[in-house]
Amino acid sequence: MEEPGVRSWIRARTVWLGSLALLTLSFGLLAATLRWSAARGAPATPSNRSLIMSLVRPDATEIVVLDPRTGQELHRAPHPDQGYREIFLSPDSRRAAVVRSDPARPTDVLEIRSLPAWSLEASLPLGASAPPLAGLASRQPDLVENLRLAFAEFSPDGTLLGLAYYGGSGDIPQLVVTLYDLERQAWASWATSLGASSYAWLFPSRDRLLVVNRSVLPQWTNSLGDVFVLDRWTGKMVAQQTIPRLVTGYLPERGRLAPSASPSLTAPLLVGEELWLVTADLARFVLDTRTLEIRRVDPPLARDLAAQAATLAADRLVAFSVEASELAVIDPGPWTLNAAYRLPERSFSSDWLLVGAEPGERTVYVGAISDGCLWRFPLDSGTLSAPLACGLYLEFPYVTYYHWPAFSPGTTAPAGATGLLRHLPESAAGVATALLAGTFLVAALSKVFALADAAHLLATVLPRLRRWARPAALGTIALELLTGVLLLVPGTQRAGLALTGAALLVFTAFAIVGARRAPGTDCSCFGNLMPTRLGWATLVRNLFLLGLVAVAWPAAAAPSLADIVVASLLVLSILVVSRLSAAVTSLRRSAGGVKPRHAT
Repeated sequence: MEEPGVRSWIRARTVWLGSLALLTLSFGLLAATLRWSAARGAPATPSNRSLIMSLVRPDATEIVVLDPRTGQELHRAPHPDQGYREIFLSPDSRRAAVVRSDPARPTDVLEIRSLPAWSLEASLPLGASAPPLAGLASRQPDLVENLRLAFAEFSPDGTLLGLAYYGGSGDIPQLVVTLYDLERQAWASWATSLGASSYAWLFPSRDRLLVVNRSVLPQWTNSLGDVFVLDRWTGKMVAQQTIPRLVTGYLPERGRLAPSASPSLTAPLLVGEELWLVTADLARFVLDTRTLEIRRVDPPLARDLAAQAATLAADRLVAFSVEASELAVIDPGPWTLNAAYRLPERSFSSDWLLVGAEPGERTVYVGAISDGCLWRFPLDSGTLSAPLACGLYLEFPYVTYYHWPAFSPGTTAPAGATGLLRHLPESAAGVATALLAGTFLVAALSKVFALADAAHLLATVLPRLRRWARPAALGTIALELLTGVLLLVPGTQRAGLALTGAALLVFTAFAIVGARRAPGTDCSCFGNLMPTRLGWATLVRNLFLLGLVAVAWPAAAAPSLADIVVASLLVLSILVVSRLSAAVTSLRRSAGGVKPRHAT
């Protein structure tokens, strides 16, 4: 074998080994990033562990954190001044938000505490001094009169907190909502008024805030309420849906004879990408969480007000009637009543309360006000367990108005999502958005260093634009830079994705025309960084990028740092493989096809 050929063969194999090493390193970093991203929001408690928080008898001077599966006490904290009011737990059991009244302060504060240790993370003002409400006060001062917190809810990963306030100078409270980012320790720049309300539920996520506003008087408005989707960054309304009444008459509460009220919304439930609105007479509306399109309406299963609370226990929906002390078990697929369980009679009719449900089991937890005990109730057997814990303070108004005892399912997944599907839609959308942004930014920057080649290609494929080839190449660079920026800046993803799709369609048409008029010419898509000839490869790549637009569009949001790191590693791997493949091809050509001979 000739010496130059041997050297070329050695260089080629060295290049391939180097490529393999770089790819291995890239995928190692990718795996580490994914693991960090998953662990970054991991709860301080063991995964998939539900929690219950309750005040303790006899006089609510202590707070206890319980594991409802076993009744084990995880932590106990003092509550000497009895200053805590409303409490809300994050779905992942990491945090609690609790309203604290302090006589030494002019307004209440909202304390954010980590669980189960009950250590203080932050203390937020609740009055008009909160930044977004202060801004609203300057524009609509009447809305912040008599302001009080009505409801709060964490995002599934516990990093965002949605807050709903009641305010206004009239007799009917006006709903005002805003957000607080716990990771950045920053308020939203906005507070939005959504009209009159009798109660509200919030569902914050990384790109939007879903709000369910229950109507004050359904018989007057002829609606059960309204659902809103607000943009997380601006507070602007993205979608709205009014929920119609199915039953216009008055119905009795379960366990009573006299009609007392019209059916109202009793429990909105977020199930995957659907919002279920359950009414007091056990009807259901199923809405798309992004468009708020009503996908399905299920008729009432009861002729009375059979539900004052509802929850999901694995694949069963459980509705609870306080007055009748009855659990109604519903199969949500066909929307049929599977069973109804009457809890044992107590000293008074409304002694029982529904505390929570295990997300992966057909099991709910119930409490009794009179003796302060907690029980486990498996739906398949329909029998109460032995008391898991007793001595809990379950008195009015803490149970009725302040949401004690508080329950957390201990999972970051929306109900109905399991395994990888828990995080797949948002994670895939974030990585797809970051990949598109990286692709367009790399393409723009690489063209800057190969502007003459890009202009020459435009002049060759479109000869009528020969005089304008250089300005057109500069315009292409500007377009790609703008697209990449829009894909990364929070709140502009929809515009960025629309521009991406339009640009890719134009680039694809140009590639088809170029393949006919100048076959074999380099497309200059990425300058000299990743040479690619006009043809099928260009077409396939653009179709792949259009597929990424389709993946990112349903859950459009600014990519997280983890998404950007993952996308950067993928882009880097593609560039490395492209450059090394080109180098190997060049080396093989210079070797003249010579292969080493082995001694025999």
